[in-house]
Amino acid sequence: MTLLRLNRYDNFNSKLNGEKLIYWSRASIFFLISLLMALLLPREQALSAEGEDTYSISLAQTAEIDQEKNREVREIDKNRKALIETYTVKKGDHLWHLFRKRGILEKKNLYELIDVLKRLNPSLQNLDLIYPGQRIVIPLTLTPVGGLPLLAPKPSVVTIPVETLKDIDLENYMVKSGDSLIKVVKERFGVSEEEISGQYLGMLRKANPSIENLNRIYPGQLVKLPVFSAQMVRAPIQRKRTPTPQEQERLPIKGSVVAQQLTEIFSLIGEEWATTGEHYIPLKSGGQVNLKADSFPVLNVSNGNRVIVDLYRDLPEKMAQAITSSWDNYKIVQLKKEDDLRQALDRVLAACGYYRIYKQGEPLDLVGDIRIRMTADWIIQPLPSQGEGIGRMILLTLTDSRTAGMSPEIKSFLETLHLKVIEYPSSEPPKPLVLEGLEVLEASQKGSELSEMVLNLTGKTFSKNVEIPVYHGQKTQFSLVVKADFFLYVDGRESIIDHSGMGEETISLLRDQGLQVLSIHSEKDPYLTVSRILEFVGVKFDSNPHPFMASSRGESRNVKMTIPGIVFQDSHGQNIFASHLNLPDEIVGFLYKKGYKILNLGLS
Repeated sequence: MTLLRLNRYDNFNSKLNGEKLIYWSRASIFFLISLLMALLLPREQALSAEGEDTYSISLAQTAEIDQEKNREVREIDKNRKALIETYTVKKGDHLWHLFRKRGILEKKNLYELIDVLKRLNPSLQNLDLIYPGQRIVIPLTLTPVGGLPLLAPKPSVVTIPVETLKDIDLENYMVKSGDSLIKVVKERFGVSEEEISGQYLGMLRKANPSIENLNRIYPGQLVKLPVFSAQMVRAPIQRKRTPTPQEQERLPIKGSVVAQQLTEIFSLIGEEWATTGEHYIPLKSGGQVNLKADSFPVLNVSNGNRVIVDLYRDLPEKMAQAITSSWDNYKIVQLKKEDDLRQALDRVLAACGYYRIYKQGEPLDLVGDIRIRMTADWIIQPLPSQGEGIGRMILLTLTDSRTAGMSPEIKSFLETLHLKVIEYPSSEPPKPLVLEGLEVLEASQKGSELSEMVLNLTGKTFSKNVEIPVYHGQKTQFSLVVKADFFLYVDGRESIIDHSGMGEETISLLRDQGLQVLSIHSEKDPYLTVSRILEFVGVKFDSNPHPFMASSRGESRNVKMTIPGIVFQDSHGQNIFASHLNLPDEIVGFLYKKGYKILNLGLS
């Protein structure tokens, strides 16, 4: 029995030792295979990236996870499981915000999580569109089944809305004929129409509050475009980097602010300023100069000139001479560190080669029915005029929070005369004029009807076509009765306004009887008719040409318009501006805001 037991024990030990040997052999083989796989697999294809938290998911933990924020473990395929959360969308939610709150945007396997999101939510066709009450399944973490490494799928193109990007840059764009915003964004940033999300359009709308309808833009309008590139929108977060102290020292005048301001101003003028990429300038002596536009922006002036602005004062003098000696149309402006925007503009404008520039306080007069005297910080005439007139002009004025802006109506009026007003930084394109609610009184060309209108406006009581006995003989058998077009009392005296032509003898008899007579039957000018009636009935008026300033600024940087007309007050104290000119709608709107009602005396 003892021998038998020993044999069984020895057999058992032999069997156990054999199994151990097999086990360690298999473990060694498995370790070697795993090591080879780890060495052969590309690092970026491993599922568990450096620093990525992973979960050990087991069935025992499922009940606990399920109770926490509607989370559970779900098998994605035979190789992967996922910790998921079922979420009900609330008002104001965006999918990318939900991802960010859960730390998903920072995960190395973001693209794989997005692919799983699409698989778990087949009805979610557009990642930018979710609505309140919608239930979506969000994958929080992926883990391999059985601990085997997985090959991550090739990242697909994922467009993250610009709204998730912080401190995004804005780029100015001057609208050209035939432009639409979608077309501009596509061509400017090289994106497809599908990539232009609702969030991007929302940012575009916020950046341009003066544009009520993004589908309606017009040539010459300045639009601020949020910078949009395929590379940028695929990144989960883009932040501006703070320059190092050494870089701060090399920043251009007054920081980089003036450089950006110059770009914006010349965009408003309508010139192209290249601030990105490289500029290649061949030299006549051979070779070429390469300038990086972020340090040496190049202004492409519409007259063919090219102005290189040396922001950092880095361009060697001999290199500058080589460029200007090779090309007559190239000018180089080296800004000084202490230059402010006004000084910088003086330097750059002088190099542009414009036809003429009027400096501050130097007036430009336009003589016509409405006399206009214009002053600004700079009045720019880019090119000589063609034929009659002065051609296209630009009025450029630097403003601040304390500087009153020019009336938008006057801006629009000047635009009709090819005069563009730029007030920086508060400049806005002229808005379409709304005449709704503006009442313009149209005077009749019939003298009697015009008289009746003026008498009604001034609140005078009168009678029409009144027979007045002028002379009645006591011993003779005759009498004289006169028919008056308008009969009224002026300062208690009987008065007549005659449009029929009574004759000098009759008028003399009436005056002998103590009546006042105004005879205007031969007056053809409605302007003089109104003046004479107002004077006759004793209403104060001013018939001199009237000066109006387009803004409350001083005259050295303003637009002064002198408009001929008669100004008086009606019976309610309302200012009436009577003019023989057919005033443009913009001037009518401007005067209306000034408190005037227009009486149009113009001949039709």
